[in-house]
Amino acid sequence: MSDRNSANPAELKRTLGFAGVLGQSIAGESPTATPALNIALVFAAVGSGTWLVFLISTLAILLVSLNIAPLARSGSAAGSLSDFVGRGLGETWRVITGWILLLTYLSTAVAVLSACVGYLASLLGALGAVLPQVLLVGLAGVIASILALRNVRVSTGLMLGFELLSITLVLLLCAAILFRLGVTADFSQLRLEGITYKGVSGTLLIGILSFAGFETAAVLGDEAKDPLRSIPRALFATPILTGIFFVLSSYVIVLGLNHYGVNVSTTETPLDVLSERLKRPGLGILISFGATISLFGCTIATLLATSRIAFSLARGKALPSLLAVVSPRHFIPRNAMLPGVALVMATAISFSAFAKPMDIYDWFGTFATFGFVTAYLLTCVSMPLVLARQGTLRPTHIAASIAAIVVLSYVLFTTVYPVPPAPLNILPWLFLGLLGAGASTSIWARSRQSFQRDSG
Repeated sequence: MSDRNSANPAELKRTLGFAGVLGQSIAGESPTATPALNIALVFAAVGSGTWLVFLISTLAILLVSLNIAPLARSGSAAGSLSDFVGRGLGETWRVITGWILLLTYLSTAVAVLSACVGYLASLLGALGAVLPQVLLVGLAGVIASILALRNVRVSTGLMLGFELLSITLVLLLCAAILFRLGVTADFSQLRLEGITYKGVSGTLLIGILSFAGFETAAVLGDEAKDPLRSIPRALFATPILTGIFFVLSSYVIVLGLNHYGVNVSTTETPLDVLSERLKRPGLGILISFGATISLFGCTIATLLATSRIAFSLARGKALPSLLAVVSPRHFIPRNAMLPGVALVMATAISFSAFAKPMDIYDWFGTFATFGFVTAYLLTCVSMPLVLARQGTLRPTHIAASIAAIVVLSYVLFTTVYPVPPAPLNILPWLFLGLLGAGASTSIWARSRQSFQRDSG
């Protein structure tokens, strides 16, 4: 692998060690959002089987990791999964996957920025301060954008720090629950009382999407010092570490919810209610703070990932070449980041004028669902094709590919059937429409440039 930085200082610079790559991967997930938001959603559907849903989801995502990691070990680039898919399925599918990721990360940025503001507003309200939602979106978005536009070592270091702090705060809540109730076996959870196949299958999507974004480590393929080692390690370490965190925290939190009879359907902040029942209301404020900084870190991570995907598409002539320019000061694709930042900010502010933060999170998070699952699916299809050409394909690779394709296909099917209520029912078609318009324009532009070059 050649190092382009010595030849041209205005290239992405290899400055990140494993910690930086891991920080991007973990922040892309925003693991604290799962205890703060997703565990309650799963608990409402499956009750004592919540921990099982997250265990199954962990195993499913590890299957995806088994497909992505061999590709990351054989080559790296800023295009992440789009480059992996392109190596197996061809240039057209590289562009299509690039647009899938672009739409996915932009939508995710709007979702997590809005959720961050929702928790920030709750936190400020507990302290007696009330600020307009639009103003909070603007302030949070501007600060996240400034940090994303800094040197990538600064950005990833901050993100890792945010996530470690927020995870620690959730673990403090779990410790408080165990201290109050005792470290005893919850037989209702161990016996999976009341669990049904329909409940598990219906919430498996929430469980799997709790890991969505772990693959963003791969967008740092041109900025990691040793990408063929550090990126695959991060792709395995992140789902393993966060999977353990999800399973254990869901078990303990459900233990508390069951004991105190917290009705998760009547509150957007069940952990705050649980903290009050534990007679530790200050802990609820800390959890809100942890969720705020975790979602804020995820906002930075998705803005960073968006810019790298746009940069990769531009470098491949699928977007205007101006977006492929690298800042000589911070060695980041500033031109590729600014349009994404502007679009995310404008969208989040516009929706915040009439919708609640968690509704925006639901709409845009669901929209991103189709992109994450589809991009993972295409990568799993591509993996054995790439390894076969390299002569390194093994039966275990084929088994991992087939298993992941089956699981992801099922998950993708559950996003459209049963048909969700409005406005969620129109999101798949909106995603397909935007994807078709963007990808077809890029493919046409590339073919036109190729024709002009050949004619010349």
